[in-house]
Amino acid sequence: MNIGPVIACLFTSALLFLFSYLIWKKQEFTLIAAFNENTFRGDKNKLANAVGFFLMTSGVLILILPLGIGIVGLIAGQVISILIILGIVILVFYINRLSKSVA
Repeated sequence: MNIGPVIACLFTSALLFLFSYLIWKKQEFTLIAAFNENTFRGDKNKLANAVGFFLMTSGVLILILPLGIGIVGLIAGQVISILIILGIVILVFYINRLSKSVA
């Protein structure tokens, strides 16, 4: 197993964990792309929870990526990629519904 991809995955995962912490726990909404506090009408706590949870889950998936590829093969990389893309789609729809669900 090459050490380069493992280090890249560790670095990427650490960044995702850091951003997850900053958004989820510290409520740093400026880290969310295209977030505008003036136009967002939904619950900011739910937004922070959703984005933070997605980033943490993505960090875990990226962390286990080299191990999965080493054990299962390249199909593990494809499955993890599909899971992350599916998570992005679900997150976008959730945020869109969250911003419109204001009474």
